[in-house]
Amino acid sequence: MVVHNDCLQDVPDIFETEIGESLATRTDGLGMIRELGPPDLCHIVKTHSSNKNEPEIGSYHHVLGADTSSSASLAAYINSLQYSLSDTPGWFGTSNSWKISSGTYCSYNAFSNVDLRVQIKIPGGVDAYIVTVQGERKEVSEDFWRECHISSFLRAILHSDPQAYSATGLRRVTPVRSPDEEARLADTLLRQFSAGWALGSNAETQAISTACNHLTDGLRRYFGGAGRFADYAADLLAPLTYASHKGVDPEIAALLADAYIHCDEEVQAVRVMHQALKAKPSCAPLLLVQAEFLRRKHQPVQALALARMAVKYAPSEFHAWAKLAHIYTDSGDFHRALLTLNACPMYTYVGRDLPRVPAPRRINYPLKSDILADYNLGEPYGAAGGNNAIRASVDSDAPGRVEEMAQNETSDILRLSAPTLNGTFAAAYRLLADIFGEVGWDELLMLRSQVFVMEEEYRNSAVPGAAVDDEEDGEGEGEGGGVDEGQDRDEDEVPLATLHQRAEIEGRTETSAKVSAEKTPATAPDAGPEPEAPAAAEHEVPAAAAADAAAATATEPEAPAAAGHGIPAVAEPETAAASAEQTQQAAQPKGKKKNKKNKGKKAQSPVEGEKSQQQQQPEDETKQPEEPAARAADSAIATLGDKMDDVSLSDNEAPTDSKATASTEPEAEAQPEAQPAVAAAPEPDTTAQVAAPRIAVLEPTDAPAAASSSTSNAQSLTADAPRPGIPQVRKRLCERWLDNLIMMLFEDLRAYTSWRSRLHNLRTTGQQVTYIFTQAEWESLGELSLRLHRPSDAKEAFEYALAIRFSAKAWMRLLEIYTGKFAEMQKKEVARYGVPVPMSVNSSEALLLALDAVVWLSVYNDRWYNNMVYPNPVCEHVVSLVRIHGLSKVRNSLVSMNLKPAVYNLVKGYFEFAEKFNVIGAQW
Repeated sequence: MVVHNDCLQDVPDIFETEIGESLATRTDGLGMIRELGPPDLCHIVKTHSSNKNEPEIGSYHHVLGADTSSSASLAAYINSLQYSLSDTPGWFGTSNSWKISSGTYCSYNAFSNVDLRVQIKIPGGVDAYIVTVQGERKEVSEDFWRECHISSFLRAILHSDPQAYSATGLRRVTPVRSPDEEARLADTLLRQFSAGWALGSNAETQAISTACNHLTDGLRRYFGGAGRFADYAADLLAPLTYASHKGVDPEIAALLADAYIHCDEEVQAVRVMHQALKAKPSCAPLLLVQAEFLRRKHQPVQALALARMAVKYAPSEFHAWAKLAHIYTDSGDFHRALLTLNACPMYTYVGRDLPRVPAPRRINYPLKSDILADYNLGEPYGAAGGNNAIRASVDSDAPGRVEEMAQNETSDILRLSAPTLNGTFAAAYRLLADIFGEVGWDELLMLRSQVFVMEEEYRNSAVPGAAVDDEEDGEGEGEGGGVDEGQDRDEDEVPLATLHQRAEIEGRTETSAKVSAEKTPATAPDAGPEPEAPAAAEHEVPAAAAADAAAATATEPEAPAAAGHGIPAVAEPETAAASAEQTQQAAQPKGKKKNKKNKGKKAQSPVEGEKSQQQQQPEDETKQPEEPAARAADSAIATLGDKMDDVSLSDNEAPTDSKATASTEPEAEAQPEAQPAVAAAPEPDTTAQVAAPRIAVLEPTDAPAAASSSTSNAQSLTADAPRPGIPQVRKRLCERWLDNLIMMLFEDLRAYTSWRSRLHNLRTTGQQVTYIFTQAEWESLGELSLRLHRPSDAKEAFEYALAIRFSAKAWMRLLEIYTGKFAEMQKKEVARYGVPVPMSVNSSEALLLALDAVVWLSVYNDRWYNNMVYPNPVCEHVVSLVRIHGLSKVRNSLVSMNLKPAVYNLVKGYFEFAEKFNVIGAQW
């Protein structure tokens, strides 16, 4: 191994081929930055002090968490690197012939979309300037330093998890080291809070606002990770909520109420929500906070009423639909839960910004041998040793590593599609997994066939008069699961169905999955039977049949393809391919007839249009028993307005026109619906009638009755109750992305069942279990078990992964299990499958196992230059242990492990943070 004395001792060093090429590459990539920007770049130039003929060397590394509030702090950071240069041993001590002559620190300002650069010369001066996207150079103002400081702070907070974000040569440092620095940062955040919308938002938010952006997400992560919601509410949110001269800010009040709920100040939270409701009853974030509060209080009826109102006022927001689906699942109304999930708006996932760097000449990752001597992190250094739990064994067999890598390349377990999901698609998969956990796979397939149009049914619907879906009989009829819709719509208006329900219906191709027949493995007692694949004839509509729906909705614009969101398409069934041409011929006359029908609607008078609307009630709908929770929710909506003191649920600011599309504006609100046939029809509009959106409901009479602007919302919601004894089901078209998610769930179930069956057979015959899978496969099986709500099996898989070699992912998952992150999931697993009750998080055994995981992860973080004490996932779990057991017990337990002083000092920093910032449990 060649030792270079021009490298830094404890900081990664990436050497350039030409001096300054990393700065030029960063300048060229400024126009491609989308959100918060890449990590900070620290570039240094080294010169040889004794040999003048030695050329200068340029190197750099990336930084997260450095103080960028002034040029002095950045100059101090670069000057500190002078003491990190490797020393050369000599006769009379050590010396180093390489010195840092200059350095440049780059930090991206996400508010102004420019790059701050501070150039330091040693010895010499400091020059700070701005580089724009066009490469121009400008002066730095005082406001710019404040923006740059907040941008750097948010990057350190939101990118603090090494498993979720990593870059070449990345070093992490603590952004806030003391309460005094936090107070100064809070003052800066208060002055810059109103401009937070310029930073963008997370992947699950459509409308960016002052209270929903990366700034509020970062603050909640910073204070919530340590359980300091009381400080979050008192220091930041309370002054912002009541700072406006117009009174309380409803959106910020929603954040304040949520913080009060998490710090057990529920009375204060209810008071804040009551005041905010008076200011704006149609605030969707506030309604969602109330719905979640009632759901946790086991009041699903009232929570359901509020969630449906939130969907009404924010129809384009994924959070509102997801919350409604979650509440439906908790209420046991799985039909509506599946339909609501199908109606969720899906957004294209935008990944995080990564640094663009040129090809390096070499990279130096210095080792800290004094700490790694007793801890093997899977590298050819050190030896296994340890404490109380499973230890990573040394694997120096290079041919064995090559064989393991070859096995990973052909492994079906590592090629599962579910782990690749991001953004709204990952959240939708979790909702689908929740429904599966409650009903099981067979019942999920039955629900799917009951609420969605299957392929055979769609082919039959090509014959006139045999339609199953509501493409024709739903026109002019307002329906929605508590979501008001416009009575009439303009011809050029985009219906909500086009945006959320019928993605790429016009360009839909044959993408149904054909599940090949496989041999059923021996079934373990705890694994259950092999899941049955969805039938090809009941999976997806063919392309030719989809052309009929496209002709029926010729005036609707084509929605973006779901495949563009990163969901892989599934295999095509032979049945759909064989019947595509025949179905297209049968669908052609119907499409023409439908277009003529729409044209006739434009010419008829308003009175005739009203009569035709009432005559188009469906007669061939399947009847099903009415869900008790939905029936109770309908009655709760009617009385909700009377229970709220001086709060009018009718939004005076809501427009009274007929537009009710999924708007992308921050304050987009839906309009009152058309009344069902049993209610008195309002004054007809002269606008043309188009197909009504298909909202996730079962009964067409379940929609609230339309009311005039002078009628209160509480009175209008009394017509929401369905007609007694006549519950009806209207089938919908299943979105392609949801169909693909169901197939991903089937693939996960098949892999899980095969794994448990194989494991059971090996244990029955007394064979070795550890090495039947590679470490990567064990980790994937652990993640698979968590996706399917089997934390006990996940714990077993991660332990087997650690028995092979060290794994930071496995240790982190085990730490989450030991600290109670999956406690609710474990309770449900015990109730559903009868597995043994896991150890309590309050036990001393769980504490020692958790501290053992903390030690290994702390050594791993120090090895890869993660010196960030907080925010850090490891520190967050240490704070959880302090909150459960108390700081004294946790500290004494760590002392009893007899760690080396260097390792003990790494973990002691987490305890010092708990004391400095006075987290819960630090006083006892």
